[in-house]
Amino acid sequence: MKVLRSPVSTRIVRPTTALKPTNVSRNLATAISITPPSYLSLPPPGPPQPRLPGPSVVPSLGTEYNENLFRYTSGRWLYNESQQMAQRYIKFDVAALRRIIASVCASPVSSMEKKEGLFNKTLMVTLANGKKVAVRIKNPIAGPDHLMTSSEVATMDFVRNNLGIPVPKILAWSSHAANNGVGAEYIIMESAPGVQLSTVWRTMDSRQKKNVVNSLVALEQNMLNAKFAQYGSLYYRDDIPESKRAPRLYAHGSRRFGSEEKFCIGPIAHRNFYEDERAAMDLDRGPWSSPEDYLRSLASREEAWISRFAKPNIHDDPFRNVSGPQFKEEHLQCLEQYRSIIPALVPTSRKVLASNLWHSDLNPGNIFVSDDEERRVVSIIDWQGCWAGPAYLQMTSPSFLACDVAGLTSGLEFPKLPPEYDIMSQDTKAIMREDHKAQILHKLYEIKQLYPYRISDREARVMPVRAAGRTWKDGILPLRLALLDVFSRWAELSRSDEPCPLRFTREEVQELKRQRDRYVDWHDFLDDVRTTFGMRLYGWVSPHEYPSKRALLEGTRSRLPVALTNQLEEILPQDWWPFRDTVPLPSAPEVRV
Repeated sequence: MKVLRSPVSTRIVRPTTALKPTNVSRNLATAISITPPSYLSLPPPGPPQPRLPGPSVVPSLGTEYNENLFRYTSGRWLYNESQQMAQRYIKFDVAALRRIIASVCASPVSSMEKKEGLFNKTLMVTLANGKKVAVRIKNPIAGPDHLMTSSEVATMDFVRNNLGIPVPKILAWSSHAANNGVGAEYIIMESAPGVQLSTVWRTMDSRQKKNVVNSLVALEQNMLNAKFAQYGSLYYRDDIPESKRAPRLYAHGSRRFGSEEKFCIGPIAHRNFYEDERAAMDLDRGPWSSPEDYLRSLASREEAWISRFAKPNIHDDPFRNVSGPQFKEEHLQCLEQYRSIIPALVPTSRKVLASNLWHSDLNPGNIFVSDDEERRVVSIIDWQGCWAGPAYLQMTSPSFLACDVAGLTSGLEFPKLPPEYDIMSQDTKAIMREDHKAQILHKLYEIKQLYPYRISDREARVMPVRAAGRTWKDGILPLRLALLDVFSRWAELSRSDEPCPLRFTREEVQELKRQRDRYVDWHDFLDDVRTTFGMRLYGWVSPHEYPSKRALLEGTRSRLPVALTNQLEEILPQDWWPFRDTVPLPSAPEVRV
């Protein structure tokens, strides 16, 4: 199940050191910085998603066309709701699906309950014989037809049967909605054993939490042992045309895990390569034989889309709106500059360039642990969008280990309580102990899993890649600042004595500083507004909160101080009020029955 995260990867912060007016120096360039991302999986996992309080459960009423099964019912959106709902509406033949389940499981369906995330619906099915299975229905927003489902199934099969990763067994599936009788892509699988980590994490003791970390590290090591010949998504060979397959499955000289006649690496199925009009465009979606080819494909993808389809200040989330108008020419110029530095962004270590499968969304809802005192990982779900990519871009700490990393060192030393701990109040001590425990777990994972794959200047190498694929969504400023960081570190990043192809004048650097400060002011305000109104990203609120939140917003704008609204209009000349529809209303949802 997907969970929503804050878009920290492109958040910009003010520097702690002042700019020096003497020259455009290394210090001057470095002073304008981007917050290091908390996760580095590329391509990014789509637009950040709001953390939901829990999955919505809707019992099936037994009718063939139960609208509650077709619609998204877990929440409402305070803006762009028609678009959000249309992207999550999928009508299918419930009776046909029940017949397929009964045939596959050799038992009639007794009941179905819907649990939904933002990209899929999961029907928890109870059979007449008492057994339970899960049926996953892909929403339109989830990603490309056929490729997304077929890749997810093949990936689950491979990691379960070839790498020993505990994932639910697939019982039946179809990635061809038009001719499967159901009218939607589906996966029927066994229910995950154990208990969901999200339900027990807060009550677990330190030993149990360490067991989770250690068992997860061991499972991920199995994935790191499998090194593929190219970068892309994993498929059954019969699901991909021969012209789209990598010529071999495993890298030369690497360990073989079998099934080379069964699986292949093919085009990436990640939704970022198919969003909006990209789905119908002729883009380079891999498979890629080198990291440079993959990095260039991000620029090519965005250049092609921006040139043909980008519309100024049209965003699916006005909270992510940029501080000022956007111009296609500026984006294309920055993407060309990004292209020029790609060779310097790629590390030299073969180990970190290996093509590895990686689960980029290990939130506590996707991890199941044993229902005993040991609390070891017994199942991992939601492999949608997972792909084989460069290890240094794939590997990241799981979200359930997130903590305040400000005081953490980058080496092998474990964090310690602050020197002033003994003189703190008891309440403060309790908070510090909990923070310290969280930091210990984070560092434990970092040392065991990430430290062997460390690279120099990681943020400088990764942030341009991260920003290049999202310039129209996040604005061009993150990419410009990332390019400036590369310019300042060119001597460390470049493999040769060639001069840096980037150029920044003093005036340009000073203007970037002003833009950064304006960007920070705007997003600080938006964060305050979002927190004040108790909403999640994209304006998501729970259904029971929607009426009161809507009523509150209607009277809020008129009560804001004139001085504040004047300042905001200077920061963002176009309509700055975030609670408004910013995308065209969608057409009626396609009925696929």
